[in-house]
Amino acid sequence: MTKSLANFTGRMLLVGCGNMAGAMLDRWLQAGLDPSAVAIVDPFAQPRAGIGHFGSTADWKAAGGAADWIMLGMKPQQLGEVAADLAPIVTDDIHLLSILAGVSLADLAQRFPDARAQVRILPNLAARIGAGVSAVASLGDSDAAAVDALLAPLGTIVALADDMTMDLVTAFTGSGPAFVFRLIESYAAAGERLGLSPDDALKLATATFGGATALLAESGEKPGALIAQVASKGGTTQAGLDVLDSDGQLAALLTNVLRAARDRGRELADIARGDA
Repeated sequence: MTKSLANFTGRMLLVGCGNMAGAMLDRWLQAGLDPSAVAIVDPFAQPRAGIGHFGSTADWKAAGGAADWIMLGMKPQQLGEVAADLAPIVTDDIHLLSILAGVSLADLAQRFPDARAQVRILPNLAARIGAGVSAVASLGDSDAAAVDALLAPLGTIVALADDMTMDLVTAFTGSGPAFVFRLIESYAAAGERLGLSPDDALKLATATFGGATALLAESGEKPGALIAQVASKGGTTQAGLDVLDSDGQLAALLTNVLRAARDRGRELADIARGDA
């Protein structure tokens, strides 16, 4: 599948353009998306050359123009307010895309019943450099090939049969980069405590994590097989692994991290529906 959007003929309205939606848009522009085919409704969005910016939702028709793709990228808590104004222009020729955490396809279908399709996308921040992962599920008459072509420049696409696991995916891949960054930060901090300079510790930690994940992706091997290639019985690596593996604490900690993020996604869904 081509990753160029030079031939993308649709017109897109972004409702909200914060960190995640902005990362997606920047990557799309790098891939050749015509800026004149995009409009943004967000009073705080960073200006981008050639793109129409609107600071309020006062006139959706002016903001949307002839948009046939509309992506929701604001805070999930704003869904009710936005939907009240936006729903009348979401007609049966529009793909409605959503990156809103916790907002299900059923919620979108209820708010925007006339959309051609409701498409829920869970991207992550590495989309900014084309190395992200986007989990996708949809309802309605979705043009899967067109959706895939739009998402291909962002990185890996994982199509889900439905969005039943999306709250977990939100935590696992959407929030995942922040958890990895925290691990790298903590790894570097440990190196500092044991004598490395701050700059050296961060450079070494970043290169170690980056090289390890690149090797895992490139080799096609399981993590355990690669661990065995590094660790030898009674060696330095095994001594460290014994601490990591002690009483299953690492797995338990990460499970609790993912559970907390998943459960917060469900809470946000309740808020978006007005149930909380």
